[in-house]
Amino acid sequence: MRQNLTIHGGNIVTPQGIVENGTIVIENGLIADIRPSSLAVLSSTGHDAQGLWVLPGMIDTHSDAIEHEMQPRPTSRFALDFSYFELERKLVSQGVTTIYHSLSMWGENSTNDFRKNQSVEEIVTAIGKLRKQDRLIHHRVHIRIEMTNESVVPFVEGFIKDGLIDQISFMDHTPGQGQYRNTEVQKKFIMDRQKKTEEEVIELLEERKNRPKINSDQLQKLADMAFDKGIPLASHDDDTIEKLDRMQQWRGTISEFPVDLEVAVEAKRRGLYVVMGAPNVMLGRSHSNNLSAQEAVKAGVVDILCSDYYPPAMLRAVFLLHKQGLGLVEAVNMVSLNPAKALNIDHRTGSIEIGKEADLLIVKEHNHCPIIEKVLVHGQVVCQMDYLKGLTDASVRGAERIEA
Repeated sequence: MRQNLTIHGGNIVTPQGIVENGTIVIENGLIADIRPSSLAVLSSTGHDAQGLWVLPGMIDTHSDAIEHEMQPRPTSRFALDFSYFELERKLVSQGVTTIYHSLSMWGENSTNDFRKNQSVEEIVTAIGKLRKQDRLIHHRVHIRIEMTNESVVPFVEGFIKDGLIDQISFMDHTPGQGQYRNTEVQKKFIMDRQKKTEEEVIELLEERKNRPKINSDQLQKLADMAFDKGIPLASHDDDTIEKLDRMQQWRGTISEFPVDLEVAVEAKRRGLYVVMGAPNVMLGRSHSNNLSAQEAVKAGVVDILCSDYYPPAMLRAVFLLHKQGLGLVEAVNMVSLNPAKALNIDHRTGSIEIGKEADLLIVKEHNHCPIIEKVLVHGQVVCQMDYLKGLTDASVRGAERIEA
C-alpha cells in the first residue's frame, strides 16, 4: 500500500487549462482528485508547491541517450546495467518519467558495434529484464530499422513475438535523400564524428548508395505484426509525399522529423503525429539544415517534441516556446499527453487527470529558466533537487550576521 499524499498550492497544468493555487490528492500512486487549495485538507505528507508549476512527467518518444551512455567515447564502453542505472538518474533529474530507448539496427555494416543486430538483440533482452525490476522511471524500447539492413527482419519478428519492444520506426539514411538530401552535410557529419578523411567518407557514401534494401513485402509483414500487437509505427525523416503514402499503407501513425514544411503540413493533415526534436527548438535550427522546429511549431504542425540526442532540451524547449507565445498547456502537451496518445499509453499516464498515474514534476522558474524541484513517479518522490536552496539559506544567514 503506497502512502497517500498531496501537492498543494501549485499552478497545475492540465490538458484543459491551468488550475491556479490548486491541490492534487494522490492515493495508491494515482491521482485521486484535483481541487482548489482552499478546499483541500493539508496532510503531514503534503508537498508545498506554492508559486511553482506542477506538470505531468515528460514522455520521451525517441532518445539515443542509452547508446551514448554505454559508449561516451569510441574506445570507452560500459556495461548496460551500469549505463542504464546512471542514465535513468540523469533522465529523472531532467523531468523524463517515461523513456523510449531508441536503438538503431544498421546491421553488420555499421561502424558502431552497438548498432549491429546481435548487439541490439542483447541490449533489448537485457532491458526487458532490467525494466521489470524497481526503477526510478518507466523504460520502453523503440527499435529503429535501417532500410538497408536486410538481415534485420528475423530479429525484429522475435522482438515483437516476445513482447520486448514498444515502438518501431523505418528509417533510410541512404545518401541523397531523407535527412541527408544534402550529401555535403552528411559527409561533414561523418568526417567530424568518425574522424575519417574526405576520401574515406566519399568511398563510404558511394558504398551506402549501392546497398540493397529490405523488400517491400518484408517491411509490410513487420508493419502488420506491429499493428496486430498494438505497437506504434513511425516513419523517419520524411522528405516526400510519397513516403507519407507508404506510411499510411503500413498503417503507421507517427512522422518523425519531416525535413521540410510542406511534408510536415501534409503529415499533420493526414492525421499523423508529427514529431520534432527539442534540441532543434533550443538551437533554432536543425543540425542537418532541415526544417526548423520553431518554424514548424509556428505553422501549427508539431504534436510531439522528443529529446532525440539531448534530453535536457525537452523541458527548456517547452518554456522557450511558451515565452515565444505558445500556450503553456499546448507546449506541455507536446512532451506529455500527445506522446502518450501516439504511443497508446494515455489511458494511464501523460496528463494530470483523475485516475492516471501520479507521474509529476514540480518546477520553479529561476532567471526565466525552468528548474526541476521534485519528480514523482507513480506517486513516489524519486528526485528532489532544492535547487539553489542552500545558497539562498547561506545568503540569509550571512545577511543576518552583517546586520548583527
